[in-house]
Amino acid sequence: MSQQTLNLLLFSGFLIFLINLVVFSYFFLKPLSRFNLVKHIVVGVLGLTAMTIASVVTPLRNPILLTSSVRSVLNRDHLITLLSESQSKHQFFGFPEAVANDATAVPGASSETRDNDFVDTNVQVQGVQEGDVIKTDGDFIFYAPRWQNVIRVMSVLEDDTLDLVTTIHLTANDQVVYTDSIYLTKDYLIVIGYRYDIYQMGGCAETDENGDTVFCLGFAWWQPTGSVIIIDRTTYSIHYTLETNSAFLDHRVVPSFNNQDEKIGETLFLVGHHYLPYQSDDDIRPYFVENKNDKIYLPYTQMYYFEDSFHDAMTTFVGIPLMDGLPDLSYQASAYLGAIPDYKKIYVTPEHLYLGQSNYYWSNTESYQTTTIAKFSFNRLTGAVIFQAVGQVYGIAVNQFAMDEYQGYFRIATTENRWRQDNNDFVSTVTNRLYVLEDNQDGGFDIIGFIDEGIGKPGESIVSARFAGPLAYIVTFLRTDPLYIIDLSIPSSPTIRAEIILPGFDTYQHPWGDDHLIGLGYQADDQGQISGIKLTAYDVDTTDAREIQTLEINQLIQALVPTPGEQVWQYAYAEALFDHKAILVSPERGIFAFAVNVASWGYLNASTTTPDEGDTTSDPDQGEIDYYATFHSFYFIFMINFTETNPIMLPTIIEHPTSVYDYVQVDRGVMINNIVHTFSSRQIISYDVVNATIIQTFVFPKDRD
Repeated sequence: MSQQTLNLLLFSGFLIFLINLVVFSYFFLKPLSRFNLVKHIVVGVLGLTAMTIASVVTPLRNPILLTSSVRSVLNRDHLITLLSESQSKHQFFGFPEAVANDATAVPGASSETRDNDFVDTNVQVQGVQEGDVIKTDGDFIFYAPRWQNVIRVMSVLEDDTLDLVTTIHLTANDQVVYTDSIYLTKDYLIVIGYRYDIYQMGGCAETDENGDTVFCLGFAWWQPTGSVIIIDRTTYSIHYTLETNSAFLDHRVVPSFNNQDEKIGETLFLVGHHYLPYQSDDDIRPYFVENKNDKIYLPYTQMYYFEDSFHDAMTTFVGIPLMDGLPDLSYQASAYLGAIPDYKKIYVTPEHLYLGQSNYYWSNTESYQTTTIAKFSFNRLTGAVIFQAVGQVYGIAVNQFAMDEYQGYFRIATTENRWRQDNNDFVSTVTNRLYVLEDNQDGGFDIIGFIDEGIGKPGESIVSARFAGPLAYIVTFLRTDPLYIIDLSIPSSPTIRAEIILPGFDTYQHPWGDDHLIGLGYQADDQGQISGIKLTAYDVDTTDAREIQTLEINQLIQALVPTPGEQVWQYAYAEALFDHKAILVSPERGIFAFAVNVASWGYLNASTTTPDEGDTTSDPDQGEIDYYATFHSFYFIFMINFTETNPIMLPTIIEHPTSVYDYVQVDRGVMINNIVHTFSSRQIISYDVVNATIIQTFVFPKDRD
């Protein structure tokens, strides 16, 4: 039931009630005839019925905002008590009461720039940097290959080719740091990574019967620790390090401005997860180590918790200001008790950070989910994250794109899977909702607008969402792909404007101007069986919402991957399907590009094999069989032009040769001056999109023959 329907029902009930009062007063003053008495009773029954319906339906269907509040952790005993109570809730199915080391000396970044045109990491909010394995400012490209502890620094030459400036080898506190993400500011290269502390319990012999040292994996565990390394771009020397016993979940770099709206630097904000072993005798608080100094434990006065939420772990907030002229860097930290890592998502604007934390409640007869939404503001001068508001809504958000802030309102799309016992059976219902919330300036939110009907067919869940100004694009899936276009221009009255039904579903949408949309996702048959990757162009205009073109990428792959024998299995994989940062996209330049990796396996007759093609085994029925396995890594460059009948043009496809000894895949691409530079851990292949030619293949030194 929509918000406007509820309002109409309440208004109607109230109006009839007023009429009933007038009629009652009239009859009270005059003698009652039998006819008037009957009329009075009828009107009274109608009024009471309407009011009863409104009062009964509203609590069940109205978008109840579950109340929550923030409290401070007092001391260690209080913290242990909160953890223990949370464990008891899980055990007894409880419900809440309310439903680098320095590089070789090399020249640093030049102060003279060429003002190159470039496309960097795909981000959700303009102006808010998201960490990635590659960053560029148009003059330099910084690339952190996966599973390695190095950063390649490439310079862009006058002819738009690339040259290796240096390779930065990363360590922190004399331990190897593996890179998760990097950021680039005017002065710094920021590395967000992790290292592993390995712990081994007793029970394993240190030596075997031959006197050889053994390591018993069964009695060891690895704890990843968050590491921040800030490198001076002029000297490529380490300027600042920060380590914590928490693992970083997500992070952003937001710009900072003075009163004249002049940019004076950036601030790095990190959201971490800290495991809390409440039965330990050790200090279980998060700690931080700056520049190889002593551990500093987070004070209890900077720890908080939300009521009516589970307290199984801790979410840490860390801010590091990077202001112009700031001689020394330092951090500010705080923490909030919360859920496990997979239950947390963040959405960040230049002014606010929203933490969406999933809560799962269950009993012997029912289960459901809620999301605790906490809003924070930034103090960019100190790095503090300041609490603003908190509340809970039903359902959970699929990812960060299901959350958005626009013109002072927070919007969130959720899916709730509710199980309840009906006699001896359990009945499952799926409800998709869209909430429009407003900060009430009193520590909570108010619901301004709401939809809980019409989003999704029966049993379908939200698989992707994207907000674009006054519009929301929501995709649900079970067997087909309804793409819903929702008008939020009147926040109090969100309206489903159009619905486009296709096989399969999109996992990511990118707005292409005001009236068009590009969707990346999975192709599927009428029964919902996934058959490959697809790219779809939509017209999302009010009067003509429709699919314009769908390109099945797996059909292109089949022509690219040879099968030397009988193919048994093939799998195409694209990181872009679940990580938007893997997409090189620019509507202004008409480009949408991403990597696709393809693995295939099969067998061929022994008479046609060579020793390098696979492993030979013996089968009593078929004799000798030789198996083969191939791996291919491609980069697909799609040019998009909505003035054409088919706006998605056939792609340019660049293949990176797979190393004989190493697993190689294309990680990312960046675009500088119409040149798309594609990066794998082994090499760079650069493609000129205007002249349709490869202008350079650069193999990193360690992979050169």
